[in-house]
Amino acid sequence: MTEKHCDILHNDKFGRYLVANKDLDAGELIFTNTPFVFGPKQDSPPLCLGCFCPVDNTMCSRCGWPICSEACEKAPQHKIECDVFSAVKVRFQPVDDWTVPSPQLDCITPLRMLIAKEQDPDRWQRELEVMETHTKERKNRPTWEAEQTNVVNFLLNHCKLGARFSSELVEKVCGILAVNAVEIPSRGGFSSHAVYPFLAITAHSCVSNIVHTILYDDYRVQVRAAVPIKAGDILYLSYTHALAPTITRREYLLESKFFNCECQRCADPTELGTHLSTLKCSKCDNGVIMSNNSLDNDAEWNCTDKKCGFKTSGAAMRKMLAVIQAEVDLLDSLEPGPQAIEQREAFINKYKSVFHPRHSVLLSVKYTLAELYGRVEGYTIDELPDLMLERKVEMCRLVLKTLDIILPGESRMRGMMLYELHAPLMYLARNEFSAGIIAQEQLKEKLQEPLQCLAEAARILQREDPQSPEGIIGNIAYQSMEQLKLSLDTL
Repeated sequence: MTEKHCDILHNDKFGRYLVANKDLDAGELIFTNTPFVFGPKQDSPPLCLGCFCPVDNTMCSRCGWPICSEACEKAPQHKIECDVFSAVKVRFQPVDDWTVPSPQLDCITPLRMLIAKEQDPDRWQRELEVMETHTKERKNRPTWEAEQTNVVNFLLNHCKLGARFSSELVEKVCGILAVNAVEIPSRGGFSSHAVYPFLAITAHSCVSNIVHTILYDDYRVQVRAAVPIKAGDILYLSYTHALAPTITRREYLLESKFFNCECQRCADPTELGTHLSTLKCSKCDNGVIMSNNSLDNDAEWNCTDKKCGFKTSGAAMRKMLAVIQAEVDLLDSLEPGPQAIEQREAFINKYKSVFHPRHSVLLSVKYTLAELYGRVEGYTIDELPDLMLERKVEMCRLVLKTLDIILPGESRMRGMMLYELHAPLMYLARNEFSAGIIAQEQLKEKLQEPLQCLAEAARILQREDPQSPEGIIGNIAYQSMEQLKLSLDTL
């Protein structure tokens, strides 16, 4: 842990939470934290237990569990389970499909946490013993039985660890992971997760004021201020996806974190004016459809035009969103290419009369389109006509305008959208100059905005791990900014 610019407080609403102990600038480092444990998530497909990349029938020569290379076989994180499995000769059972979830891996991260507790009992006592597990609530979930079979019974009986660990301790470890673990971004493989004891203390809000970055070399997390924060302000992290609608976010938080979110964004049916949850009314032209109580997932949804009288239920809304989200998931499974763009545009066209233009479903698809335009065959940036360049600009600006409200400040998403925005702005300006529509001085003026986009994107994204997709884009943004500066100097 570095010197931290925050203190731990306690109240009935949040339990333990963090407040800034000094005024913080946007982007300022507040603290770093090393994970107590990291490993595969539950329901993960078979992956390398050293680096979490996909594997196909490649096993550790010592324990017979998935591993991708000799280096990963010797990785300290894999040695933990390797020693246990080798001693009792419990091997990974062959699977038919190496891309579907394998319950065999559910035990790995809990086992690593149990061993870490033995190796560092002081840190366990100081940082993890006090963590919330929601055992009572979790016992009523369908996942409880699977956990008993795949983790508790497997480790204590099959792996003969019953003399070292009690079933209550294994259940506690599973609870700590379920409630407190943070997803680690994938390195071209499958996502894994980790427990950061200090990060886990941060309070949740669907409008956060801090951002976190996980570094690839040692899985340290860096936590920074996303916006200027005053001394005494609560530090808020969002535990959900920023672009998800309220009904989806609240269901996720109740299901996975065991609380009903009542933040300012959830409490406002308009989502702070962004309309990420708003539908168009198909019965009239004057109203839109919103929940009459966004803090109740079962509340009625009504048209805002009192003369219309259209209404539907929260259950019907959830069902519709689930069906349409399945369509979005299919779009997301497409390889980047012309089809990926064309099918998304068709999707937007299909649902533009159903959703508000800024509804989260449409906005998420527009976010992806903003990244695809200029990057795929047939739609490379120098091939795009002005109309498509303007389309890319429009989508980038719409996302950025929404992020200003729901994810304010210096976030990864903002950095990526600013990077995407710079290129069409640059090409449109140059096309106008080439066509004789604007003079050289106006061209210089118009190129200031893409220059600013690159400068801000580089500043935000260069804080990411240099091997991560965002970190790579951050370095490209910096180089592009320097090249554009040189071009402006020669104009």
